[in-house]
Amino acid sequence: MTEPDIPEKDATDLLAAEYVLGTLTLQEREVATTRIRRDAHFALAVERWQARLAPLNADYADAPAPNLLPQIEARIFGVPSKPKHRLSYWKSWFGGASIAAALGVAVLIYLPSAPLPFTPLTTLAAENSDLRYQVGLRGNELHITRISGSEAESGRVHELWLIVGNAAPVSLGLITGTDQTLATTGLAPGMVLAVSLEPAGGSTTGAPTGPVLVTGVIEKI
Repeated sequence: MTEPDIPEKDATDLLAAEYVLGTLTLQEREVATTRIRRDAHFALAVERWQARLAPLNADYADAPAPNLLPQIEARIFGVPSKPKHRLSYWKSWFGGASIAAALGVAVLIYLPSAPLPFTPLTTLAAENSDLRYQVGLRGNELHITRISGSEAESGRVHELWLIVGNAAPVSLGLITGTDQTLATTGLAPGMVLAVSLEPAGGSTTGAPTGPVLVTGVIEKI
């Protein structure tokens, strides 16, 4: 008996969940890692699963790690390691997340106090409209600033969307003030950013429901 085909959207979300949980084989994980860099929709799915599962780390104490250097080199430089059984990834994922958090705290101590500036990406605008948004990027942070025009009227909100080719738009979040910083990943030249007018709380369909107010094309990263 053959298994029914899984819709592409569900298959992508399932793969993202397996990637975050660490249940993929080494070869599958390498393919998924490459896809994160090339597929913005998949990268966003991975980021959402990371946010959903991050609270689970609170139930686990830090695991002792007497020899971290080989693990750090493997993560940074891609040093080959022996394939692990899927069950072992379940056991190592939580410990690895705790180690990564501890290393992140140590790195932050040595960072300069002044944050790096946002790199300008594009300006969102439209003909016959005074509404304009300036968009900048710093790491995985997208900063959007309204430089002219008015905010949404009462009971409505501006929502930011990412459009990649002919794929369905992906919501990056709501713009609730003059300045807004949103999490994102996988942006690349040629992608389109757009702002639509939505009901309070944002679109409930997963796609723009109101008029698209302004758009802009990412020219370079």
